[in-house]
Amino acid sequence: MEWLTYLLEVSVCTTLFFGFYLLVLRKLTFFKINRFYLILSLLLSLIIPAFQVNIEKAVEPLPVVNVQPGLTVQEEEPTQPPLQVMPAEDAAINWFAWLEITYILVAVALMLICLWQLFQLLKHTKEQSQNINGSKLISKQKGFTNCSFFNYVFINQDYLTESELQVLLKHEQVHASQYHSADKILMMICKAVLWFNPVIYLYNKALEQNHEYEADEVTSLSFGNKDYANLLLKLAIAKSDMPLVHNFVKSPVKERIKMLFHSKSKNMKKLMYLLVLPIAIGLIWLFTVQVVYAQAEIKHDKTFQDTLKKPLSKNKELALPDVKQTDPYFTSKDYLDKLSSMNEVHGKTISGAVVGEYKIGEKSSFMRGYLFKSGEKTYVL
Repeated sequence: MEWLTYLLEVSVCTTLFFGFYLLVLRKLTFFKINRFYLILSLLLSLIIPAFQVNIEKAVEPLPVVNVQPGLTVQEEEPTQPPLQVMPAEDAAINWFAWLEITYILVAVALMLICLWQLFQLLKHTKEQSQNINGSKLISKQKGFTNCSFFNYVFINQDYLTESELQVLLKHEQVHASQYHSADKILMMICKAVLWFNPVIYLYNKALEQNHEYEADEVTSLSFGNKDYANLLLKLAIAKSDMPLVHNFVKSPVKERIKMLFHSKSKNMKKLMYLLVLPIAIGLIWLFTVQVVYAQAEIKHDKTFQDTLKKPLSKNKELALPDVKQTDPYFTSKDYLDKLSSMNEVHGKTISGAVVGEYKIGEKSSFMRGYLFKSGEKTYVL
């Protein structure tokens, strides 16, 4: 269940972050910032639900119940055992087990497809290439053409003039210098993990558009918007089925041309990116922070704490009055012998029998007790 909860929370995060992008950021011409926003928000969506921060909150202590020594509280046993519905529980467990297996199989299959496409692409990078300004130009007439993967550029030179080739190379060099291919690999992994979430495919499309907008903006500064737009229209019929490459006309050409002639956003509008902070903080509080209610510690003064440290006793011991000055018996050998015997067995358990009554004084009103004999010695109780 934890993995399902995590994936659902990630989906909620991606939905809110991308919704903010569509409503606020999509029309801005800060393409590089938009690119980093999409990547960062996607990574945050994966990270936020994975962490757990506990915040302790004190609550009022429960009332203390004083129980007299010797008394015990016993809970009543239930008269009937709790009802157990085993078939329904087993069915639920099996359902979640099948759901987990299905998710893993689809995710692994998509990852294997991604690795196979990457392997096929790397095979073409071993072909003979021509190094132009740090880009490795590979002539290719079939399959994916007029596209790039990192600094490898696949060109069909049969339909391009020299000037058009320079424009296309400049465009692909922007992709290579900004490491746009790394973003595409990251998106392939995210699509394999979150294949059930439709928002992840919108993320992929938006990120790909920002890659092209950024490359179009830099290239058009060198060759002009009009000539560059004409080249886009000329190559618009070319198609590519390789998702890991940046095709020159893969993204919607109409949107790219409109963005070329779109007025640039003012720098003050960069403050709009700060509006995402409440969304991020809210998601962190919702999925990462957990409030734990703990009972507050009761603080007592020193006198009360010292009292708690004293051992409890059933019987309260009373101090004897100072009678040594009035009754000479307390200095007699008989009393001193009995006192010495009592001190020897104080705190111990002995066996014996009561053999008589013990009295002090003629009126027998000052002290009363019993004589307890154990073995050869007699003690006073």
